[in-house]
Amino acid sequence: MKWLGLVAFLTANYKIIFRAGVSAVIIFIGNLLYSKYEALFLVTNPQKLFIPLFLFTAITLILILWTLVSFKWFSSFAESKKIDEAKKSFENKPQSFRDFADIEKHPSLKTKADSILKK
Repeated sequence: MKWLGLVAFLTANYKIIFRAGVSAVIIFIGNLLYSKYEALFLVTNPQKLFIPLFLFTAITLILILWTLVSFKWFSSFAESKKIDEAKKSFENKPQSFRDFADIEKHPSLKTKADSILKK
C-alpha cells in the first residue's frame, strides 16, 4: 500500500522532479567545464576569466530560479492521490459522456442565436 502512495506522488510531481534533475545535471556539467576553463584562463589570460564566470553564474542562477518556481506546483501525498484519480477519471469516462460528446447522436442541437432568429 505504501508503494501506491509513492507511485501516485511521483506521477503527480514528475515534471518538478524532472526539472530539478535536469537543473542539477546542467549545473554539475557547467561546474566541471568552468573549473577546466578557470585553470586555463588563470595560466594564459586572467583578465578574461570574468566572462565565463559571469556566464556560469547567470546560467546557475536561472536554473535555480526555474527549479524553485516549479516547486509552487508541488503536491503532497494526499493531493497526489486525488490528482491521479482525477486523471484516471478523465481517461475512463462513462459511456454516457462519450455519447453526449458525439454530434451524430444529437444532431438537433442549436445555438441560442438560431432560436432567436426563428422567432
